[in-house]
Amino acid sequence: MFESANDIHLKRLFKLRNLAIAGQIIAILFTQHFLDIPLPLTALALIVLSAFIFNIYVWYRLNQSNTNSLQPVTENEIFFHLAFDVITLGLILYFTGGASNPFILLFLFPLTITVTILPVRYAWLLAVLSVICYSLLMFYYQPLPIEHDIHAMHSDTRSNTNSTEYNLHLIGMWMAFILNACLITYYVYGMSNTLRYQQKQLADAREQTLRDEQLVLLGTLAASTAHELGTPLGTMSLLVNEIELELAETIKQNVRIQKDFTTLKSQITRCKSSLTDLSASVGASSDLFGGQKQDIQVYFLNLLNDLRNQYSNVNLIFNNNINTGSFLYTDRTLSLSLVNIIENAIEVSPDFVDITLERIGNFIKITINDNGPGLSEQALQTIGEKPFSEKELGLGLGLFLAYAAIKRRGGTINHVNRINNESGSQTSITLPLSNAND
Repeated sequence: MFESANDIHLKRLFKLRNLAIAGQIIAILFTQHFLDIPLPLTALALIVLSAFIFNIYVWYRLNQSNTNSLQPVTENEIFFHLAFDVITLGLILYFTGGASNPFILLFLFPLTITVTILPVRYAWLLAVLSVICYSLLMFYYQPLPIEHDIHAMHSDTRSNTNSTEYNLHLIGMWMAFILNACLITYYVYGMSNTLRYQQKQLADAREQTLRDEQLVLLGTLAASTAHELGTPLGTMSLLVNEIELELAETIKQNVRIQKDFTTLKSQITRCKSSLTDLSASVGASSDLFGGQKQDIQVYFLNLLNDLRNQYSNVNLIFNNNINTGSFLYTDRTLSLSLVNIIENAIEVSPDFVDITLERIGNFIKITINDNGPGLSEQALQTIGEKPFSEKELGLGLGLFLAYAAIKRRGGTINHVNRINNESGSQTSITLPLSNAND
């Protein structure tokens, strides 16, 4: 069964608390029987017993969590456990000399754990709690009987001087503790946060490597498929021309058949043109990725004019909110990606496709709205991560490659449903602009 990080942290705290209870019992017995320092055993026993009972609850909590009977362990729960340990330590120190007890530095241990595994807000809260406990123990505590013997030994004229030095020592320890608590909270958290950020970058790099491998595989398959489809398309073109000649009279008399033949021939021509472009691009990566700087308005007007010529019956609306003088690096992969996304909108909503351009800082934002059926939850979670399509004959490669091309250029792409699934979808694309002098 999968364990979350908080589940693992709680198990470790359970084990550490067991060690702490054992250590507290040994320290109390050693001080009482071997150092002959009388301690308030009843109060200390109740504190240790409370920690033991609390750890029994933690053991029960962990077993219930393993059987999925309770809610998963949260960050708030982890913080509560660490705060409990700080308060327990403070109570033990209250009965064993307060701030003069050398074990008071153990306040830093729960704080270090908090800084390492929890967000910074919890670290600062525990730092404040630890400083408050330390500060209270400076003034409110039950002194150990050994302190009276020490003061008796210094009953001469130097006793006041020694007492002042001892107080200065305690104040110095208190100030050093506050400084250490702040430094641990600030710097150690910064270092652990850097490690988490580096781990995230490594995970992102691994995912990018996997996507790149998929793209290389798709490119290899595309080149092989282009070679294999050349002959069938050539045969289909010849057959269509022969059928058109043989049924010339029938085609002239039937407008519907004539329109279907025209569409069929244009689609075959389009496929042959695409395969020719693909074959010509093999080994010429500069044509695909080199790019050139173009005025945004000119680029999109040319792109949309080609689409309007191809889809003459589509209501394609273009809203340009960008002034002249804005430039964008363009290449064939970007054009193919944008055309693919717009064609998807056209297929589901030929009566309305709205495209809006606007500038946001140094980026251009392209918003594409349609009135189609919208995207399913599975599509919203899968698009861009792997090939996925809800079309009957779709392969799902278009959007997958579009995502890769746009992200390679430092852009982003996002899909959402407009209001509800019956109101269509919205695709937002951001791309970095180019300076006019580049």
